[in-house]
Amino acid sequence: MDTGVSTQFDRVVFQATREMFVGEKAKTRKVKGVKRCISEHPGDRSSVLQLVSQHGAGTVHQSILRLLSDKVYESNLIASQRFPDLFEPSVTQSEVGTLLEEKEIRTEQPALEDILQTHGDDSQESSEWTEATTVLNGINDSIARNDVGNSSVLPVYLPFPAEHMLMEKIQKTLEVACYQFGLRALPNVMLKKGWDCPESVELSKWAKLFGRKENLVWEGSTKPSKELLQSIATIRHTAVHRLRTDSAGLERFLADAENFAGVLGDNTFTQAISQLRLDTQATLAELIRNKQFIQLQLEKAQDEIARQRAELNQKEQEILLRMASEDRKYRDLAGERLERVLDLMET
Repeated sequence: MDTGVSTQFDRVVFQATREMFVGEKAKTRKVKGVKRCISEHPGDRSSVLQLVSQHGAGTVHQSILRLLSDKVYESNLIASQRFPDLFEPSVTQSEVGTLLEEKEIRTEQPALEDILQTHGDDSQESSEWTEATTVLNGINDSIARNDVGNSSVLPVYLPFPAEHMLMEKIQKTLEVACYQFGLRALPNVMLKKGWDCPESVELSKWAKLFGRKENLVWEGSTKPSKELLQSIATIRHTAVHRLRTDSAGLERFLADAENFAGVLGDNTFTQAISQLRLDTQATLAELIRNKQFIQLQLEKAQDEIARQRAELNQKEQEILLRMASEDRKYRDLAGERLERVLDLMET
């Protein structure tokens, strides 16, 4: 099998079997073990069975053994290097980023606890921290549930420079909006703390302050909920630590930012974020359409390849049957000639 074709076939096999070879099963190195893992898999096996039907069990098993031998099932990092188009953003970046983010979260946990807590006992503070640290996970998991109006089979990400600029823009706009609100609603606090410009106060500090000011008079229709303040603090965390966020997460951040600006009662900032949200939605919608179009083209190409492969397999079977028939015919003729010679010798 050609190297390029082999790689493409291994990619399809990996997609169909990646859930079957996890944990200790990823260390399987024999055909017997491969067959057992497939037959005992409790989930959907239709994709694997279809591959076996189209290409034969031997071909599929050899592909799986190649992947097992190269430890593709054991490491997302290795898998992303082997099949980079299956991982978006690249797993190489996300795995390394995860290690860094875990370190950052450990060092930043006291600060975020201080940002998000309101008055209460220790158990309440612990509960609020748990909620805060799950905000990002909830955002990035939301794509699986299609929380955004635009549906997409695969997650969609902006190029990271553009995504980071967007998150910084949201953060800075909200910091200015909070500062202007603070001048109107909390002049004494501003003076006491020496906050004389928007850059002097982080967005997370505003979230902390607003969470504690129970009697604060809000200029919008309602006061911000605890969940909204958590999301606003997470915007700052995401921007500062350059955390990857998919289209669903970005839209949620923008919606919360627009809502928060409305609570602050400043139409200028609300309209600015609303326009930013519309522009971002248009860009994401275009990305989603393009991705869906590319997916459709890929599926059509795969269907055509499968059709051609089926035709070639059929031709191969016909040739093999014809050769077997001719072989039997020549064997019969040879046997008849030998029998005649033997008969003549007896007479």
